[in-house]
Order: sequence, then structure tokens, then C-alpha cells
Amino acid sequence: MKRHASNTQTPRVNILKKIKVDGAWKLMPAVLEPNGRLKDKVRIGGSIEIHSEGTYYIEWWEGPKRKREAIPDRARVPDLANRKALALAAARAGLEVGSDAINRSEKVTQGIPLELAIQHYLDDIKPPQREPKTYAAYKYALNVFRKSCAKSSIEHIARADLLQFIRGQYESGCSARTAYNRANIVVQFLKLNGVKGLLHKRDWPEYVDAIRKIYEADELKTLFAACLKHERVRYLFFLLTGERDKEVRFTA
Repeated sequence: MKRHASNTQTPRVNILKKIKVDGAWKLMPAVLEPNGRLKDKVRIGGSIEIHSEGTYYIEWWEGPKRKREAIPDRARVPDLANRKALALAAARAGLEVGSDAINRSEKVTQGIPLELAIQHYLDDIKPPQREPKTYAAYKYALNVFRKSCAKSSIEHIARADLLQFIRGQYESGCSARTAYNRANIVVQFLKLNGVKGLLHKRDWPEYVDAIRKIYEADELKTLFAACLKHERVRYLFFLLTGERDKEVRFTA
């Protein structure tokens, strides 16, 4: 059954790869890595396989018509899929978008409102694509940037806008590390939309990583003495494996 998104939803652009399955060339859904890149993984039925052969495609709907475009360069595929989705969203909102900007990776997508681009980006990284805590941090940083930035369109954003955002972080009481992390979130978002190289090396907040506290033997003894049986097992697992929270959650 064909399903078309309503006007309130972000238009969906699928990433496919034409591969050989049982001797025939077929289009299969591509699988993105957690960092948003492609490494030739495709989903076939209920399993994920690696297929180095074939060509990537992006697929979208314009009304009742399904359209596809071949993308020979694997590295460009996620970026072009994102730009196509933004262009479709802008067109749905009645905005004009330069078509050349969608087809050429070196250009910024023209005519895309900053607010629309942020909403599309956040829709893409909603849990479970990202951890809830990570999503909340991205959402906060991008919304603060949107409120502090006087530019309404992506292509008009300049170095001065990022510097103003960083200064605002300091003025609100943030540490240099927090200002760096939030600036990095904004830079990643802009890069995905073709805005690159705005900040100079000297522009980034400088910070020194704090030395993490090491618990002494007597402190650990006090902790385990206060633990219930199931808590003792949990904390011993953390201590002896050195794994972090997410790694422990998915330990079989």
C-alpha cells in the first residue's frame, strides 16, 4: 500500500541501493551508520547484509508519482537525501528553492528557512535514532541558535552569527566545554545543509578536560556495603568490565 505524508509531516526521502540478489538487480533499503554515513549495508528481509556492488539511489514522492535519482558518489548520498527532503518541505510550504543547490554538493541549499531546516534535522535524529539525552541536547542548542540568529535563511548565515552564539553561551553562564559542545552541534547541522568552514581554529572555545575522580578502595567498600543484592551485581559489572551505561544495557 502506498502511503503519502500529510502536509504537517516532514517529506520522506528514502536511500536505496541497487544490488544483486539471487542473480537479479534489485533496489533494497540502505542502512545508515549511527554517524549518518553509508558503509554498503542494506536490509534484505529481516537481516542486514554488506553489498559493495551497485549504485545508490534517493527516492521520494511528488504527489502520486514516485521519483528516483542515482547518486554515484556514496559519500554524497546522505547529504543529497537531506537536501531533497528540505526542498520538498519548502515547496510544500510554498517557498521557492534553487534546484541547482540540490544537485550540486558544493552549494548551499537556497531559500530554506532556518526554522524549517532545524525542524527537519531534529525529526531525523529523534529517538531511537539518537539517545533521548543526546536528542534533548541537540534540540536545545539548535533552538537557542535559532533564537539568537537574526538570519532567516540557511544561506545567509555567516561566521559572525556563530561567534554571537558562542558569546551568548558564555554570557548565560556556560563553561567553555559546554559552549564548545553546543557550537559543534550547530556546526554539524550547518555542514549538513552545505554551510561549511565558517569558524576559524581560533574561534572555538578552549577548555581543559577535568580529571575524573577515581574511587578509593575504602569508598568502594562503603558503596557495596550499602547495596542491595541486585545493586551489588550491577555495580560490580560496571567496575569489572569498564563498560558504560549504554554498553551495559545491550550486554547479552
